[in-house]
Amino acid sequence: MSNKAVMLTLTAAVAFAMACFAQQSAPAPVAPPKDAPAVAQAQQPAYETSTVLKVKSRLVVVDVVARDGKGVAITDLKQEDFTVLEDGKEQKLRIFSFQHPDDSVAAAPPQAPANGMNVVDNLPHFQAGRALNVVLLDALNTSRLNQVSMRQAMIKFLETLPANEPIAVYLLSDRIHLLQDFTTDPAVLKNVVRSFKGSNSPLLTVSADGSPIAPVLPGVAQSLPPQMAAQIKEFQDQMTVDATDQRVQATLAALNTLSRTLSGYPGRKNLIWLSETFPFDVMLTSISGRSSLNSRNYSPAIARTGNMLSDSQVAIYPLDARGLAGTGIFNVANEVNQNGATLRGSMGSQMDRESDDRMAAHGTMNDLADRTGGRAFYNRNDLDGALRDSITDGSTYYTLGYYPENKDWNGGFRNIQVKLKRGGVKLRYRIGYFAVDTAAFAKLNPKQQDQEFDDALSLNVPISTALPFQALVMPPSAKTQNKMIVNYHVDPHALSFEASNDGLQAVNMECAVRVFPKKNLDMPIATEAQKMGGALNADAYAKIMKGFFPCRDQLALQPGDYLLRLGVRDNVTGLIGTANASLTIPADSSSANPPTTPPKP
Repeated sequence: MSNKAVMLTLTAAVAFAMACFAQQSAPAPVAPPKDAPAVAQAQQPAYETSTVLKVKSRLVVVDVVARDGKGVAITDLKQEDFTVLEDGKEQKLRIFSFQHPDDSVAAAPPQAPANGMNVVDNLPHFQAGRALNVVLLDALNTSRLNQVSMRQAMIKFLETLPANEPIAVYLLSDRIHLLQDFTTDPAVLKNVVRSFKGSNSPLLTVSADGSPIAPVLPGVAQSLPPQMAAQIKEFQDQMTVDATDQRVQATLAALNTLSRTLSGYPGRKNLIWLSETFPFDVMLTSISGRSSLNSRNYSPAIARTGNMLSDSQVAIYPLDARGLAGTGIFNVANEVNQNGATLRGSMGSQMDRESDDRMAAHGTMNDLADRTGGRAFYNRNDLDGALRDSITDGSTYYTLGYYPENKDWNGGFRNIQVKLKRGGVKLRYRIGYFAVDTAAFAKLNPKQQDQEFDDALSLNVPISTALPFQALVMPPSAKTQNKMIVNYHVDPHALSFEASNDGLQAVNMECAVRVFPKKNLDMPIATEAQKMGGALNADAYAKIMKGFFPCRDQLALQPGDYLLRLGVRDNVTGLIGTANASLTIPADSSSANPPTTPPKP
């Protein structure tokens, strides 16, 4: 990756900012659609969203679902009814709101500019007025048989989908795939689900009932010498460990991507995760323990994933795709001899082990739900009903927000407790978070930092909304010295400016563009990145905060049709934003003189 650093001195920073606001080198603000304010206008939301992370302060947002003894939503609670404790100490509520479904029609994304200007952004234009629902079809951790059940349940559920219910559908296989972005159209969702035929997971080394798949043909294992049978069993166990290790890593990567994709959308996101197995607990309360899987230690990575999901206001609703499962001992796919013995032992021990595995899986599901404020569903043969109940449960909630009194960001886990003056009400909310310094990303290994940004610039990864931006893509022309230029407007309220003792505001961010020929989207032909860093005085900082923070990439390209992945990153917090843009460069592009700024509203 070509990476040219542009470190601004105070004088250069002021001059650069003034030049940008004079519209000499960066795109002017685009007229925002009525339903989605443009980045350039830098309008503050009703409260600081999870993407606005300051180095010296951190807003902790807690969504609370309140139900009575019959499971009916409580809708008349006030701010004074709630008390929030962090590690036993009461916190001052700065944010309070009540969210519930309304009858308004979700706003459609804005149309592309009629004048053909190549302006793109990663703003969450979908405005639903309610919680958003994300269905994750997990083919990585689910057998082919139960994937069929998932598909049938989704189709049946969509037959009775409530009006204006925004749903996005993702698939987890070798990686995370976006099958359908947020829509309220059941017909569109049905077509997407019907097109999902399922796939065999190369990393699922256990059958649908949880028993390991034997590496030898049926009837052969019992005829082998004991020592050889023991070696086969050891090999089989190691295969299971290795495959589970890969599934954990792939699942974590998928959840991290989802959190980046969803973080820019305001409010609660209900992640309805349909799977046969859940390989880990995503919200640990300690990162010092070690996994039982050959002493592999996933806890730091899992803790980070849990924090990312919580910061993005994602609540997990795990749904067991197996439904009401019986014992797999009588499954014809398993190896059973005439005495009822399997490769792993007697029928009784096999049934006991399956029971223990199911209990462990359900325990993990409960932890995933309880610790993120969701709800687990298992031992149900009506998966469509569980889908409906998940959406209903997460649609009505209270949002509480506070700035922690404890300013020591030492990485320790902090417990959150919400109390209510009224009795007889069951509350569900996330149990806490890791007090990780928002500037901790800057302390990571540079290779790890680069790898995350590099992954985000792949077309195989859904776009990220964590760092909002807008960009103008200009094709090569005589005016651009025959180079393609990308001018970025980054939302300054999502950047981590840090004040110094002399009153200057320091910032460190990066913008990048990766170019793919449309004839072969798997092979990028160029990547260009620029780092923007330095300190702004009070006047320049004030102007930046009223508009945008600029960045620019440029590179030479031959005539042709291209797809671009644009990306920006805060190099202190690690927040990333990405978007896609198309570019066609005609053979005579050098004679063209396209405008350098979008039209004024």
